[in-house]
Amino acid sequence: MATVTDSLQNRLKQKALLLMCAIFFVIAALSVYFIEVLTQSAQEKNLALKHRIVEQAFNGYLARAEDEMKFIGQDLSLSNYVVGRELDLLFSHHEVLFFGGLDFFYIEWTDGRYSMDPRARLFTKVDLRSVLDDGLINRWTSVETKDNATLLMLKTTLLSDEQDNTGFLYGFISLNDNLTLVNELLESAGVSAVRIYDVSHNRVLLEEHRTGVDQSDAMLRARLPLISPVQADLLLDVIETHTFSSVLFSNALPLISAVFLVLFGFYFVLSRQIKTAIFQPIEAMVYDHEEAVLPYVELQPIQHQSRQLVASIKAKEQRFMLLAESIHSAIVFCNEIAEIELLNPEAQRIFPGSDKARTVFDFMPIACHQPIQEALKGNVGVTFDLTFNELGQIYHWQAHSFKNESGYRGLLLVGKNITQETRLTWQLDQLQPLSSSYQKTVDSDAVLSELAYLAKLPNSVGSDSLKGWLSLLLSVLDDIALVESDVDLMPLGTVFCQESERVMLAMGVEANRAKIDCSVETGAKVVAVDAHFRGLIRVLLMMVMSNDMAERRLSVRFNKTELEMVAMNDMALRPLFFWMIKRLLADVNGQQKTLQNGALQLNMAMQEQESDAPQPSLAPNRVVAWVANDYPNADAVSEALERFGLIVKSYVSVDSFFTQSSALSQFDAVLIGCDKETEAQANITLSLKLKHKRDHLPIVWLNSTLPVDVAEHVYTLQGGFFDYNLYQVLLKACSVEGICTVHANEQDMCWVMVGGSRVTKAIWYTELEQYNIATQWLADLHSHHVVLSYQPKAVVVLLEAQPAAEIEAAQSAFPNVAFYSVQRWPEMPDNVVFFDMVSPNSSEQIRFFTQDVMKQNTNSRSNE
Repeated sequence: MATVTDSLQNRLKQKALLLMCAIFFVIAALSVYFIEVLTQSAQEKNLALKHRIVEQAFNGYLARAEDEMKFIGQDLSLSNYVVGRELDLLFSHHEVLFFGGLDFFYIEWTDGRYSMDPRARLFTKVDLRSVLDDGLINRWTSVETKDNATLLMLKTTLLSDEQDNTGFLYGFISLNDNLTLVNELLESAGVSAVRIYDVSHNRVLLEEHRTGVDQSDAMLRARLPLISPVQADLLLDVIETHTFSSVLFSNALPLISAVFLVLFGFYFVLSRQIKTAIFQPIEAMVYDHEEAVLPYVELQPIQHQSRQLVASIKAKEQRFMLLAESIHSAIVFCNEIAEIELLNPEAQRIFPGSDKARTVFDFMPIACHQPIQEALKGNVGVTFDLTFNELGQIYHWQAHSFKNESGYRGLLLVGKNITQETRLTWQLDQLQPLSSSYQKTVDSDAVLSELAYLAKLPNSVGSDSLKGWLSLLLSVLDDIALVESDVDLMPLGTVFCQESERVMLAMGVEANRAKIDCSVETGAKVVAVDAHFRGLIRVLLMMVMSNDMAERRLSVRFNKTELEMVAMNDMALRPLFFWMIKRLLADVNGQQKTLQNGALQLNMAMQEQESDAPQPSLAPNRVVAWVANDYPNADAVSEALERFGLIVKSYVSVDSFFTQSSALSQFDAVLIGCDKETEAQANITLSLKLKHKRDHLPIVWLNSTLPVDVAEHVYTLQGGFFDYNLYQVLLKACSVEGICTVHANEQDMCWVMVGGSRVTKAIWYTELEQYNIATQWLADLHSHHVVLSYQPKAVVVLLEAQPAAEIEAAQSAFPNVAFYSVQRWPEMPDNVVFFDMVSPNSSEQIRFFTQDVMKQNTNSRSNE
């Protein structure tokens, strides 16, 4: 990867530019800030003036209300009116009442009568006599009613013509939603909001703001005492919005522009000084090759380090030249285009015309041009030999690519004189060669390596497995030692079955460790088999079985007349197996190669022999039950059965088989898998024999280990299965009469149990078994068609609530099915018969329910 370079001059200019920009922004921000502070101070002084204007507007409003009170008092004192008709008199002067400052008034006469302005009910619902005691003669007071109405009240005396006291007149101004007063206060000084606060009573009398004013924005506030005729300690808050305006920036723009021009000029002068005072002298020193000490103190350490590096390089070059001239090898250095850079004396001696050549291709023979070109491309391990007839010498050349000082790929050619070694080799070839019998014996190092590996095995496996492994090795060595052996014609799959069983019998470990991929077509091909071929298969099974990789597979297939076997293995450090495979392949005329994933591939010509006996086949649509239990890799068995064209019904355990298999009428074969639970395998076999009252049933055992006791009349598939041997054992099993799950002597009615917990299922299963009722257990009705297709007259017992749509769909598809429920839910369809049973269901309740349902079914059949 190329090194990224940078310019110190550009970096310094960038740093200076960043510094100037930072200074400019700081000065601009400070300018805007101070101008804003001055502007805000001026606005606050102006706001104090507006406070006085709002105060005058408030007092003017109160003065107008007092004049209205005087008019009302004079009108009551000087006018002749009927007692009780004073309100009619007053409201005849409506232009004064409706356009005055008072919101309403109240008259209290000395004789106990009172007259109330009907407008009072627009502002408060309480009895005004509760607040009259707070009134002061000719003084405004603030009162607050029980319904939270805030009022200003003024009390005056009513006098007759004779100056006698006839009563009191009370005037009220409402401070709640008083649009007239608020509008006068806001418009008088053009402020955004006003607020009147009563300090003596610790309450807000009036608070209002203009429409559209967002009080969350920045606001300026002036809070000063309110001097008014109101008998209270009042504070008046005058509030105005404060936002940044374009005037602020226009005022600051000249100052900011001046600062920008000054800083720009300073940056230009600074850049010129940096280039003139620093970088131009440094550039001049680069082209000055004098050995004098540099005039700058900062650069002297770099100069000292450079001189040390040059001295070190010269010393290494001298040592290399001494080494190149002292060794008895020819050394040639060339660059990326094969131009000669260095030849040591040995190379100059064997290539006398090299001093006139420009590239190595000019004096090197044509035969070595291609290896040199491959080395220049970067290939590793390029070697070639050159014979110099005129010198009577042979040189073995090795080409090594390297990166030179320019960063390109150079080439080093090292030629070693191998004349003496070659001469000795020719002399040894003239000696009597080793006997062929000795060449065929096993390498002692390979045997010792395998024994050293096996010496560690007893720590992890038993002694019996170790003995079996050694016996297998000896049997393979015996097959290798045979010069001639009998040849048998048999299917290829049968050979794999026999050898797999032999390996498992000797080892006693899990058969599924070696997965054989042998199709039915491949296994059915009849081939000639001898001891060497059997030994080869045995070695491959041992290699795959002892493989510690994730995949332990041996694949077998025919490619026209050639047999191909691919074995996954990790035995790179166990040469004995490769020696045995090499010897056995030589006997069967085969070839081997290692694939990219480390697998070993063997190919050998093998002619298929014709067979007179016809090949049997399984009839299509045979029904096979696969009871997996704890058998490993159970899904592979299901996939193989489906490839055969069979109908596979899989069951995870013996219990699921007995509780669910009654949905089908007949199984053509039952495959029972087992790994450790051999007792379950034996129990299901015994139960089926007792139930069907015959010993010869189509039952197949699939075991991953060798079972100790095998039941009579049972077909076994011991060891790891593959398509061919599974197919063969199914042919034998399907030749026997199938297993009928429903017999004529049993009832023809199947009960389908839906839902329920494990405890509930166990209780119901125990009780229904006493009546010999065939049951099928479903988690829900989602897959009802699988069961009801075989039992169109089934009894469906709902142990849990089910969707109404599922029940109706099942009833529509199978009209003869009867639905019963032991619990009620809101959306239960009408076609479901409900039996009221207390949860948890007891044995007695289940017994009564079963008898009742069986009785109903018997009556319905008799009516039919």
